[in-house]
Amino acid sequence: MNSVLAALLITAGSTQGQADVEPPPAAVAPAIPEATVPQVPAKPGAPQERLKILGQDIRLEAYQQFRALYETGQYWQALPYAKRVVELSEHGEDPDYELPVAYNNLGATQFQIGDYAGATDSYQKSLDLLETTQGISSRRLVVPLAGLGTVYAAQDQHAIAAGLYERALAVSRRADGLFNLQQVPLLRQAADSRSAISDFAGAERAHQYALKIAEQNYGYGDTRTIPALLELGGFYENLHEYIAARLMYLRARDAALAANPGFSPDAVTALTGISRCHRLQYSLNPDTSESAQPQRDEFTGDFAGRVFPEARAPSPSADRTGLKAAQHALELVRSTPDPPVELVTQALLELGDWFQVLAKPGQSMPYYVEVAALLDGRSATDPLLAHPLREPRMVFYRPPAGAPRKINAPAGSFVVRKTVFSFLVTEAGLPQDIAVVSSDMNESQLMLSRRAIARAIYSPRFAEGKAVATAGVTFTSEWFDTAEEATPADDAESTAKQPPAAETAVEPASDPGT
Repeated sequence: MNSVLAALLITAGSTQGQADVEPPPAAVAPAIPEATVPQVPAKPGAPQERLKILGQDIRLEAYQQFRALYETGQYWQALPYAKRVVELSEHGEDPDYELPVAYNNLGATQFQIGDYAGATDSYQKSLDLLETTQGISSRRLVVPLAGLGTVYAAQDQHAIAAGLYERALAVSRRADGLFNLQQVPLLRQAADSRSAISDFAGAERAHQYALKIAEQNYGYGDTRTIPALLELGGFYENLHEYIAARLMYLRARDAALAANPGFSPDAVTALTGISRCHRLQYSLNPDTSESAQPQRDEFTGDFAGRVFPEARAPSPSADRTGLKAAQHALELVRSTPDPPVELVTQALLELGDWFQVLAKPGQSMPYYVEVAALLDGRSATDPLLAHPLREPRMVFYRPPAGAPRKINAPAGSFVVRKTVFSFLVTEAGLPQDIAVVSSDMNESQLMLSRRAIARAIYSPRFAEGKAVATAGVTFTSEWFDTAEEATPADDAESTAKQPPAAETAVEPASDPGT
């Protein structure tokens, strides 16, 4: 926009200059000399009158003031200037070009101050103008479409937002090619909105397309593909698809170490991701650790085998590949003289969590103590710094086999039953004095959920560099009943059963704290 307004300033300046200054008399152009005749530079004529300096274009001045305030985060102060630019653009020499840009800037400012209705109106006006003057395939439509998508996403209207992002992506691909890099931020936003409405297949396609764009532009295994690999790995990890997530993290690790065999932030992030996926997969379902084959029936989604895995502590045959990845990450961090504190914390925590899951608090606590010391020192200067050891964190929890949501179960096909547990987490990270705060589960579900929380493992809370017990930790256990399983009799039974917390305190339990 700056260059456009500058061009308008030049145009306005030339017009005004012609009106204020009388042009010099036209001179007769000399004949073009022959190539063999030596060239004699002509003496320039003296101007008859000094040219006047023109005032700055008021639209450019308003825009510069707006931009200076907006880029420093002073959105309320920038708002009047954004509105002023819109007003001036409406009466400018080229409103069809300038006005949509002005509306986009106004919409962005209104979004930043939380005026979603105003932002929607501004972006919609820009979109309407561009569709009228530029057509429905102009690349200029991408900005207002993406802006509208962002506004709707901020209001949790992700279905509308996803549609707007898809339209913006279609315009971008028609205008700039199927694999243009400009669409990558849009793909991330589209994936987030798809995930928010449980359209995980659509979100997966968006993440995979972003990776394909990086590979097409930079090549397979290039370090510039690492961000897309890490994002896709994180997406799979959030869906508990740990094998698929590890494959992405492994590719990111290989690309990072191929470019730099020593320390690099990407390598540490990928290694801790590999370790975390191994640990979580073992914690939630150890039967899948040795194979990529699904452990649920592909038609019913039901688990095969035991109703509940009995062991609290992992067996000696637990998958140690993840532990080795965490150790490698810490080695890389310690090999550099001044590593980022965030990466040090990440590697130490993951290694501590692994030993805690393996029921070896004697080996996990030194890592936790080091993390606590690092974060305590930084918290003194930054009170808002995240400190994961100020509260107990659940590192091991294996839900009852029938409790999780069935694979690909559509929304509305199940009833979610919940039980809120309260308990104490010891300095060793074990839950004790479990009490039921509230529950709408039947007796069998409640019994299995209590047993699950009793076998959970936490990283304890740290105070003054030492692990301490924490009372009042809560955890909400969920049980996904299919619509057929949830009968009125069950509802009546669970509604009538609301035992006081003191009466139901039985076994030790634990939870990440809600």
